[in-house]
Amino acid sequence: MLLAALVALGSGAPTLFRAVPQKPPLAIAVDSANGFRPVLEIGSVLQDAELEEATSSGLPIRLRIRVELWRDGFIDDLEASDSWTVILLFEPLERVYLVRPRSGRAQRYASYGGARGALETRYPLDIRPRRSGNYYYTANLEVETLSLSDLDELERWLQGELQPAVTGDRSIPGAVAQGAKRLLIRVLGLPSKHLEARSARFRAG
Repeated sequence: MLLAALVALGSGAPTLFRAVPQKPPLAIAVDSANGFRPVLEIGSVLQDAELEEATSSGLPIRLRIRVELWRDGFIDDLEASDSWTVILLFEPLERVYLVRPRSGRAQRYASYGGARGALETRYPLDIRPRRSGNYYYTANLEVETLSLSDLDELERWLQGELQPAVTGDRSIPGAVAQGAKRLLIRVLGLPSKHLEARSARFRAG
């Protein structure tokens, strides 16, 4: 009797637990109420234990983002685009995570999760169709570690951002020597992530 009851429950009973749909790591939607402007949404692209460990060890991470507006036709035309770069790094002297946004000063966060929350969010953009037609948006996101030349450039930028907490020519990201940075990049060898997304087609005008 018990076995029959279990079989009956398994075959006919309603499901008590339903899987929560996962957000895509990258998505782009069209805001039709705001001139058909795009809204980019970055999901959990930085939810990676190795990536968190690398960042906490002093290796900056760069996010390259590009959104394009395409006019749908026999041959699709690129009508407009927007691109920017964001950098995430750990500053050991102040023990904070810094996010270098597309504009303005660096933002400070007490934890990696806090920095992630600032990056993994929605981005309303200003590009939009300027004439009637059928359109769609595409989005590209690359997550990668910085090269040595990038690190040098970042250090020069940070020497201004972190004043007066840091003075002189001291190495800022990770506060490590140049040789140690080379070793860190070579040993970790973190793979880059490349994500793409595309909106639904829409008509403007």
